[in-house]
Amino acid sequence: MSLTNTLRKALPDLPKKLAQAARYALDHPDKMALNSMRGSASAVGVTSTTMLRLARHLGFDSYEDFRAAFQKELLRDGFGARAGALRQEDKTTGEETHTEKILSAAEANIHQLRTSLPRQDLDRFCEKIRRAPNVYLVGSSSLFWLASMMKNTGSLILSNLRLVGAEYAIAAEQMSALNKEDMVICFGMSPTARRTVDAMQFAQRRSAFTVAITDRPSSPLAEEADLAFFANADSPHYYPSVVAMTALVELLLASVVAGGDGREAEQVAEFERLRAGTDAYFDY
Repeated sequence: MSLTNTLRKALPDLPKKLAQAARYALDHPDKMALNSMRGSASAVGVTSTTMLRLARHLGFDSYEDFRAAFQKELLRDGFGARAGALRQEDKTTGEETHTEKILSAAEANIHQLRTSLPRQDLDRFCEKIRRAPNVYLVGSSSLFWLASMMKNTGSLILSNLRLVGAEYAIAAEQMSALNKEDMVICFGMSPTARRTVDAMQFAQRRSAFTVAITDRPSSPLAEEADLAFFANADSPHYYPSVVAMTALVELLLASVVAGGDGREAEQVAEFERLRAGTDAYFDY
């Protein structure tokens, strides 16, 4: 089991201070790999003893062993590129405009998505979404639109997508027939809507295949999810950025087409032919 999964599984049962440290470790694995125990403790806002307790709680003999585990995983997942990015941040000088800052943050979020997306998880996602009789898309509040976008664009290639409507106060009401053959995809970023977390937990109780699309590994949606995809939402804007998460949805649907047997591409072509035969749209 990866260190990230170990932390996610341990998180619900940790005491408050250890949970605070674990969330930081989940969300900042690069800094855990680079910084000393004292440096990480300072960033979290806890004592060095707390960081050591977390390491030992997870089965490590020392904090250095704990830190080495982060270094090993980051090396495997492209640590060099991330370390270079961190060094580049330190060298940044001069005043940036708000426009430059927002665009730079969006570019950084997409870059991290590009360097941290496991190929095997994409393949597994595509296999499951093709086979599931029903795929329920749950996004609440500010992310309902993203679930809607996945439903609208995804329905061109997949007939099994079901949007859980905003009119349902309890998402489980629309998923009452959910079973282990089905799939549930939940969207959320901090702070995550309780309705979406409740939907994820309901799906897990029904043994459906669960997918979290969220902003950080410490998200309550990621706990126990069969697959979790992460897209940073960092931004100097007054609201979290959804640029990387939107790109992630596009990437997932494109992967379904790319890995298919050609039927998905034929369905898109047929849709375009049908649309061309109407006067409902302007092509330009």
